[in-house]
Amino acid sequence: MFSQFGATADSLSKASTLAFRIGTDAHLYDDPDDVNIATLLDSKFDSEKCEALKRLLALIAQGFEVSNFFPQVVKNVASKSLEVKKLAYLYLLHYAEKRPNEALLSINCFQKDLGDPNPLVRAWALRTMAGIRLHVIAAIVLVAIRKCARDPSVYVRKCAANALPKLHDLRLEGNNDAIEEIVGILLNDNSPAVVGAAAAAFASVCPNNLFLIGRNFRKLCETLPDVEEWGQIVLIGIILRYVIARHGLVKESMMMSFCSSKDYNSENGRPDSSFTLKDSTDGSVNSMVCESEMANVVMRSYFEGPDKYLSRSSLEKASSDWDPTCFTSAIENEDVKILMKCTSPLLWSRNSAVVLAAAGVHWIMAPKGELRRIVKPLLFLLRSSNASRYVVLRNIQVFAKVLPSLFASHFEDFFISSTDSYQIKSLKLEILSLIATESSISSIFQEFQVFSFSL
Repeated sequence: MFSQFGATADSLSKASTLAFRIGTDAHLYDDPDDVNIATLLDSKFDSEKCEALKRLLALIAQGFEVSNFFPQVVKNVASKSLEVKKLAYLYLLHYAEKRPNEALLSINCFQKDLGDPNPLVRAWALRTMAGIRLHVIAAIVLVAIRKCARDPSVYVRKCAANALPKLHDLRLEGNNDAIEEIVGILLNDNSPAVVGAAAAAFASVCPNNLFLIGRNFRKLCETLPDVEEWGQIVLIGIILRYVIARHGLVKESMMMSFCSSKDYNSENGRPDSSFTLKDSTDGSVNSMVCESEMANVVMRSYFEGPDKYLSRSSLEKASSDWDPTCFTSAIENEDVKILMKCTSPLLWSRNSAVVLAAAGVHWIMAPKGELRRIVKPLLFLLRSSNASRYVVLRNIQVFAKVLPSLFASHFEDFFISSTDSYQIKSLKLEILSLIATESSISSIFQEFQVFSFSL
């Protein structure tokens, strides 16, 4: 009986799979090279060309090398069929870097398609041109990107922003000013989709040209909540770096409050020891890093960029033209107010990385009295996947070392669950040890006992 039931279930599963495949191109993945692809590519019928190109893309998806069809595919870029053109561009995008010299055969066709009435065709042409990494056509690609940066289509302008890092990777010194000019144009765009792509291009192409950010700062902040999630992460980092570089740290912030503290305790792992920059030779913690020196470390890293600054010693003295006493006030500074206002809604983003980025802004720039607004969003993230929870707990651990009272009343959120991994359990216990108070110590001690018995 059970064997018959199993056979019936298997038959139903196969029938269901076949039903879902009806009307799709799924059959191409079963045996993609079972026909003469070369013959179909040279066919006079667009339907047969589509069939051949789909089979080529199916082979690529399965890891096969089909670059030998490149010359035949290039000829089909000039097809009047939108579907054939789209499939040909997808193939060329995959192999343009590997076969750049042959891709040059259709460069005139790409330039022609940049003027096509269909924005999709214009975008495909630009993406493929930017994918051909050859110095000889860098000037042509630059002209194409400049043209597309002012295109009426949002999608084409976004593709122009995405193409800038590819052109910049060619390292042509003469193009740098022109590329940065285009980045500035795209950062001033009215579309959030374009601004997000432009922010990524800025971070890749000219991360130290903060003049471009200052020129568009308010508009970027207003656009930030509408930018796509991964673009928000990049843009948050950029505008935070701009505010710190221009105005310095906020006097009322937790960062400056910690720097001003004189009570260091290296034995209990409390906030005082967590930000020590260097240990002395006998293993004891150095005396308090002065306020201006700590501020200098943070400010210079944001001003120069982490890649450049962190390659040097974190205790390197500031140059003579750097003023480490440059601070601002969250109450008086309009740029800081705008930054706080535009990042506050993002604390409840569905993307955990966006929440952490927004929480980081508030931790660095918000007055101490406003820090509690980051607590509930961070605790809400503890309901996410194991990987996300680990990253969130790592951040909470840093915050709790500096300001244990921030999470002290929420100690129950860090109790161990049976589904927690060992790494997450370890982090939760460490956080509990940091935020323990007289009123919660008994409950926390019981949690430690339960954990020890479960080992």
